[in-house]
Amino acid sequence: MRDSQFNLAILYARGNGVKQDLEESYKWFAIAARDGDTDAGQKRDEVAAAMRPEQLTSAKAKFEAWKVLPLDGKANAAEVPDSWVGKGVKTASVDMKKAVRNIQAILNNNGFDAGKPDGELGKKTVSAIKAFQKSIGEEPTGEITDALVKELLKRNSQ
Repeated sequence: MRDSQFNLAILYARGNGVKQDLEESYKWFAIAARDGDTDAGQKRDEVAAAMRPEQLTSAKAKFEAWKVLPLDGKANAAEVPDSWVGKGVKTASVDMKKAVRNIQAILNNNGFDAGKPDGELGKKTVSAIKAFQKSIGEEPTGEITDALVKELLKRNSQ
């Protein structure tokens, strides 16, 4: 999530809520820039200018060593016991892994290479979403939105 990466870089640059660390700030700006945030590239360069050469070398190594970890579905879901919300109150829940897998399959069937439909929102899937969004005249954010799902479902039913 490049917005979160950008914000984390700001926190490290300013020392807000964390110890000020220009190397960490550089790393997170570089990651956000690599993922398409144009402002992050400018901020990364500003932080680099404020660093000593050995710090910059270390920061670049940290950036190169950073790897995306698979999303943990449990971290983004909450199972609320019925006793907390009272009797008879239920809401529908979405199995995001299944939803992403379906999105990947529809993208693939329509010529947008999202890779193997595995339910993981990886780089290949995000790139396919961006390409699809661009093809329908939407801003290519790579994010799953209601509008994206509706457009994909239209193509799936054709």
